[in-house]
Amino acid sequence: MSREIKLKLGIAPVKRGTGFTTIKNALIFKNNTLEVLKNLDKNVEIVTIDSVVPDGIATDLAQVPAITDYLKSKKVDAVFLLHTDFGPEETVAKIGKEMGLPVLLWGPRDDSPDENGVRIRDTQCGILASSKVLSRFGVKFTYIENCYPTDKVFLDGVNNFCRAAAVVKTFKSMRILKIGDRPNAFFSVMYNEDDMLSKFGIEVSPLSVGRLYSGVKKLIEKGSKELEAQIASIKNRIDISLLGEEKLKTLAAMIIYIKKEMDNGGFAAASTECWTGLNDIMGVLPCQLIGELTALGYPVACEGDVCGAVTSAMLHAADYNRTPSLFADLTIRHPSNENAELLWHCGPFPNALIGNNTKNPAIDGGGRGQWELKQGDLTIGRFDSINGEYSMFLGEGKTCAGPKTEGTYVWMEVEDWIKWEKKIVDGPYIHHVTGIYGHYADILTEACKYINNLRADKV
Repeated sequence: MSREIKLKLGIAPVKRGTGFTTIKNALIFKNNTLEVLKNLDKNVEIVTIDSVVPDGIATDLAQVPAITDYLKSKKVDAVFLLHTDFGPEETVAKIGKEMGLPVLLWGPRDDSPDENGVRIRDTQCGILASSKVLSRFGVKFTYIENCYPTDKVFLDGVNNFCRAAAVVKTFKSMRILKIGDRPNAFFSVMYNEDDMLSKFGIEVSPLSVGRLYSGVKKLIEKGSKELEAQIASIKNRIDISLLGEEKLKTLAAMIIYIKKEMDNGGFAAASTECWTGLNDIMGVLPCQLIGELTALGYPVACEGDVCGAVTSAMLHAADYNRTPSLFADLTIRHPSNENAELLWHCGPFPNALIGNNTKNPAIDGGGRGQWELKQGDLTIGRFDSINGEYSMFLGEGKTCAGPKTEGTYVWMEVEDWIKWEKKIVDGPYIHHVTGIYGHYADILTEACKYINNLRADKV
């Protein structure tokens, strides 16, 4: 079962009546734009309104019900209001309002007046009007600067909008699997389940450690090719000599059981108890349960951190759930680099993110991974709250060299660590963050625009 997120982008070209720009000219700009959009990310599917209105271009307010009914029937996740000329601002506003989805606003750059001084489109002028009316109707939207469809900024802008829409799609249908309890002393990872459900529709579903133990025990007793394959996969990549065969079998069975629970329940992410009671009952720490599942697109946060699980699901969605995340402690400052920090946890980082500095990746006797991650650019996030107010910490950095340490880790350098530290301390954040390789802070900031009661808080 693929965990990749697919996004449907509904494209509704608009023009101002039939007497402003000719349909012939409007079709040229529509078709030129659609041709460029063939190069969108492969996980984006385009839905046009060609079968709904003549020439696939909305020209009349009366066409709005048919257009929105059709786009809803196709279950689009976002709408692109493509201006082919000045555009009908009332039609634009009504489509945006009725759909209630992320909206992209753009139109191609206008041509020079002809030899007689005649202009045929005035697209930019119309966009400036449409933006005001969208705001007046309470419709949130994303805008790409007025440019030619062949300009890089256009395709990049549409791709970034689609990624933001994928985050919104994930967030607004989110279910979190909660395995066990938080550590007793960890007041920092407390959350308000009722508040998250009423404000965001986020459902948290519990899985007791007892039920997990029972299910894993049955999987081991029964045996299967799936279990054998999971064991072999880990042994082929990681040294398990310290862990031993029996603990590896338990770990592999836990991976299979929780993966099926998440598939059956439609869970975007999970949080799990780890070094407390779960270890006592299962006989092995779930660190590489977390790493292996996260690498497969099933992000898991440790230490019972439900807000951390929400964060991880959002960061995964920014790349359509294709890039594994790392769930980390902000641990210590670099001994010689004033703007670097250690991203660490005792062993849950995905082996799929391992770097060249680790020559013998291993799982220790408790179940903890032992390796340094690869080098690259990083985006860091944290969804959290205090007193019912929610915000999303976001920042970007890059990995850097640093001293070796135990567990799974990577050192990260940012532009101004003190700014980061003060923002995190002032809250409502904690030491737990999710990291993902790549540049996604602006995309996640844009996604927060479409989520009521959530404020983007970018460094």
